[in-house]
Amino acid sequence: MLQSAYRSYSGAYPASRAVDLDKVELAREYDVPGMNRAVTICHWGRSGSLLLSSYLDSHPHIVMLPYSASESIYNFFEEYEFLSIWEKLIAYPAYSALKKKTEGDFFLRNNPSGDFAIEPADYYGAVHALFEIYGSEPSIWLDARRRFFQLVHAVYGVAIGRRPGDPRPLMVHAQHYMDEKLAARLVEDFPSAQFIHTIRDPITGIDSWFGRKLEMELYGCDNRLDLMPRYLDIAVATMIDLLAWDTPHRGMESRTRAIRFEDMHVAPEATMRRLADWLGLSYQPCLVDSTWNGIPYVVQVRGVPACGANPANAKRRSKNLDFIDRMLIFALMHANFTEWSYPSPRAMRKRWVRLCVIALLWLVPTKMEFVTARLVLAKQALPRVSNGRIRFALGAPFFLLTRRLRLMWLVAKEARRRLSGNNTVIEPV
Repeated sequence: MLQSAYRSYSGAYPASRAVDLDKVELAREYDVPGMNRAVTICHWGRSGSLLLSSYLDSHPHIVMLPYSASESIYNFFEEYEFLSIWEKLIAYPAYSALKKKTEGDFFLRNNPSGDFAIEPADYYGAVHALFEIYGSEPSIWLDARRRFFQLVHAVYGVAIGRRPGDPRPLMVHAQHYMDEKLAARLVEDFPSAQFIHTIRDPITGIDSWFGRKLEMELYGCDNRLDLMPRYLDIAVATMIDLLAWDTPHRGMESRTRAIRFEDMHVAPEATMRRLADWLGLSYQPCLVDSTWNGIPYVVQVRGVPACGANPANAKRRSKNLDFIDRMLIFALMHANFTEWSYPSPRAMRKRWVRLCVIALLWLVPTKMEFVTARLVLAKQALPRVSNGRIRFALGAPFFLLTRRLRLMWLVAKEARRRLSGNNTVIEPV
């Protein structure tokens, strides 16, 4: 990673050293020590966290790194704590790109197809400009974790030429995955930090996250499941994730709100007005424009290009769930449907009905489990027989049995917690 960062910096060095007065003057418009407001975005499966980030991209009182390029800030700081602040700022883009392989197109340009990436010389030139201002500060001040967080955001703002509407802009950070330690670090560094969680109709959310996890597994093994060193565990992993990510971080309830995926598509202006008010920002029309660095963010939705709000994408879907699965989810996650205002059967309002449904259905394997089992047996176990890996193949039935028992235990544990009223789901904004 450090060698990659060195090559990138060396290649851009001649251009980046030409620190013109305009860049330094722009850097002076950022009051880095006074940038004390931060908000982080977490996702609940595939629930529009990137769409929400792209809506915030162009607000004049916000500074942010695009996509999820800021996700690794804290991990990087701790892993490379021995580096100076200068070296950290130079190396972070390479680390981010290494951890998130798609982010070469969203941070520093390293290939011709990076639609949103910026030129390395602009980023490194911004580092030079900020150091013209703060480089003589004591090392104890510069090397603080909080300072790195502030500086990497300010550097990126200067690199893309963004003139802040507020010298102390709100820093928008991508935490994405729920992580109590990361949340605690953010609040330690920025005591007024806030948390936004994107959420989705639980039926569609579970269905979509299962599909996404399968895509990631296939991508990770180049679609060669027969060569994977372990069996797929998608069904259980999907339920573990989404049953754990629907509550605020511990102790962060008052500073946490949720944004519904469907609202971002069906009523984006009203949704972003509420969010802007909660964040203490003025509403701007740009809050309904989906961009990175001011460039429209176009994605493929089932093969069709789309940018921003797409009401057709807000419909309930459940191709990976059958009727029994949906009834179990309605019963188990009743509080989610109620608090998040998603439709569910009226009968589920009665606790005893929910208890009966869970008791009857927890023994029945879900469709997600059947899909996973077919892949394990047909794409992983049987090919290993022909390759002479008999022991690996014979382990498949035992593995699937243990995962069935694991999911039964998970449902029973969650049912006890949720039916007793000890589950506090995230409050929508």
